[in-house]
Amino acid sequence: MKSGLWPVEPLPEGAADSLRECASAADGKAGAAAPAAASSERSTGSTALAPEANPEPVTGPYVSHAEHLRDELARIDQLIRAQTVRWRLTVAASKPESLWGMAHVSDAEIDRYLSSGFASPRELPPEIERRMRPYWQAAEGWHTAIRARRAETSSEAELRLEHLARCFELSDLEQDILLICLLPEIDERYRRLFGYLQDDASRRLPTVELVLQILHPVLDASGGRSAFDASAPLLTHRLLVMDPSPSGAGFSMRSVGVEAGIAAYLGGRDGIDARVQVWLDPRRVDLGIPPPLERSQLLRLEAIAESWLLGQSTRGAFVLLQGQYGSGRLEAASWISQQAEKPLLAIDVRRARRSQLGWGEVVATCLREATLRGATICWTACETLLEQPDSTALWTQLIAACERWGGLCLLSSSSPWEPSGTGLAPRLLRFDLTMPSYAQRCRLWQQQLTSVVGLAENTADPASLASALANSFQLNHGQISDAIAGAASHALRRDPENAEVSVEDLYEACRRQSTHRLKSFARRIEPPPDRGFEDLVLPAPNRRQMEELLHRIRYRGQVLNGLGFERRLSLGKGLIVLFTGSSGTGKSMAAELLAREQGVDLYKVDMSSVVSKYVGETEKNLAGVFDQAEDANAVLFFDEADALFGQRGEVKDARDRWANMEVNYLLQRVEEYSGVVILTSNLRQNIDMAFMRRLQVIVEFPFPDADLRFLIWCKTFPDGLGRPADDELRELAERFRFSGGEIKNIVVDAAFRALAEVGDSAPEITRRHLLLAIAREYQKTGKPLTAKDFGAEDLEWVSREIL
Repeated sequence: MKSGLWPVEPLPEGAADSLRECASAADGKAGAAAPAAASSERSTGSTALAPEANPEPVTGPYVSHAEHLRDELARIDQLIRAQTVRWRLTVAASKPESLWGMAHVSDAEIDRYLSSGFASPRELPPEIERRMRPYWQAAEGWHTAIRARRAETSSEAELRLEHLARCFELSDLEQDILLICLLPEIDERYRRLFGYLQDDASRRLPTVELVLQILHPVLDASGGRSAFDASAPLLTHRLLVMDPSPSGAGFSMRSVGVEAGIAAYLGGRDGIDARVQVWLDPRRVDLGIPPPLERSQLLRLEAIAESWLLGQSTRGAFVLLQGQYGSGRLEAASWISQQAEKPLLAIDVRRARRSQLGWGEVVATCLREATLRGATICWTACETLLEQPDSTALWTQLIAACERWGGLCLLSSSSPWEPSGTGLAPRLLRFDLTMPSYAQRCRLWQQQLTSVVGLAENTADPASLASALANSFQLNHGQISDAIAGAASHALRRDPENAEVSVEDLYEACRRQSTHRLKSFARRIEPPPDRGFEDLVLPAPNRRQMEELLHRIRYRGQVLNGLGFERRLSLGKGLIVLFTGSSGTGKSMAAELLAREQGVDLYKVDMSSVVSKYVGETEKNLAGVFDQAEDANAVLFFDEADALFGQRGEVKDARDRWANMEVNYLLQRVEEYSGVVILTSNLRQNIDMAFMRRLQVIVEFPFPDADLRFLIWCKTFPDGLGRPADDELRELAERFRFSGGEIKNIVVDAAFRALAEVGDSAPEITRRHLLLAIAREYQKTGKPLTAKDFGAEDLEWVSREIL
């Protein structure tokens, strides 16, 4: 008959051998004959007992944990010998040897039961007690000797059994129960012996009943059953595990075993429990190094640790470390633990939740390990519990267990949340790890740029590079580390033989660190690689405005953080720019070049994805755009912004009301945004006046005059392509009033015409090609072809070719 035992985990390598050495008292020194004789000397009706083995205990202080554990197991071995005597004088006395281990009750056994009067379970027949007493006395002798040796032992000696008892407040009875359950883990003979004593060879672990029978001489009036309650230390702290009762059996028939991690610890293993190791947070922290936080934040962390050391923190208090990826939450937890003079046990909740064990079992096992090692415990990624359908129950289990534990408990979360409904709010100390300031980002960059291979040769001033990177990208310590690693990887892919990191590699890696969830509502705009600000044709006053804007973007972080303006501004920390002017004057091109000069991405908001006919959806989409843009360190670009930022009107119906609400929301959200927003509009007067107050910069893009048009004509032709002479281009610029966008269209159309004439040969664009393309542009815009614009001679052949 199987007992339905749970799978027993094998002991870690080396732990079992250490335990067997500790149990050498059961092999000669403390009498190994009892387990062996239990199976070999059995005979029907025989009262032959195992040879007595009562060696004199060694005196003097303990020099090792193994020596102490060996003596304790030798003491327990004497109690097991006494139980062997009892079994042979009762059950085995009337059972045929051929039926041993089988479910069989003989008439002789029943007659013996009926012939004796009623007795309390605590009472033993005098003859049986007399035969068991020598072994009890031997066990008491071991107990006395052990106490004497412990008294002589230095307090610095590591006696693991005593440390275990202190950590979990175990009574002497509970320690004895633990030792009985430990024996089958270290010596297979005890597994056979326990099967013999239970008349069931399949039972290799003792039942509750057998454990209490072995401990008969040390039990109090309650009989010791309370030690196996679910709320008692042995089970609460997962020192023991119990299997379900066999079918039809009661509590006393449940088998009991020592938990594998505890067996490994008593066996001398120093590592974390094998199961808990799977749940540990895989990240590593440099011990002894303060986390990359502002000085004020470090002082707060140290104050938390100091209050704990001084006992000022109430039992069951929790510290919530909240911050996004790379903000240093684990480093902060480690720093608190170091200041509190404790090691840190960091448990990744995501990993732990994947365990086949129940959540309560996981929590209890982790807290047991933290107690055993005197550690602070940190639950990382604890926000994942909120994603579970039974999140309230999971949080309740965690909080209740940690409160009973009473140690320093840290919670780490990458997303903000409120512990409503968990009972945690009154005892929660919240610590927000915010984005580092500009000055802190500069220091982080300067510290980490020193390790970049070959960067010194690529830039003459690393400090200026650190300042530029800190201003362009709002990255925290972890993201900066990842960006530098990404830059090194990018340099290796670019040039495997000379993997020196360039400034461009760093900027590219920083852009990749930014989250690009914006793709759902916006698309990334990337200007041609050979285009620069010199290609932007504007009048001198407007060009100076663009240069001022570029400086404003470049030094924005230094002004806000370095000069202290951020403390003076609650809103309006971002930069909102309006480019206004007629179509084709270079507004979009200017936005692209601004983002490129800053080294960040430009995302053009897709109006069709943002605007929704459903009430509230447009505002929801806009909230996502702004939130994701902040994470992405991107410049937001609203082309033709009149559609969203237009004038509010008089409310005449429900549609007007909802339209005005969208504009109202934008007014608030734009002012809260801390990044750069570029708006373009053909008509400045179409923008709502409330937006005009929130705009920091307005740049006019006037329609180009003849001189500017000539420059645009010249710059539009690629280098090396044959084109008309400058005087011919100047004539076209003076004769035809086109914007820059229209000139680009004309030159491209002329290139197609030139190539069609020569086939695969290198084409040359002539004045004739340009005039034909101009005529097509006139047709496209609905303008008539007149002699005033083209001249009589050119108009004649242009009309013939076109019309």
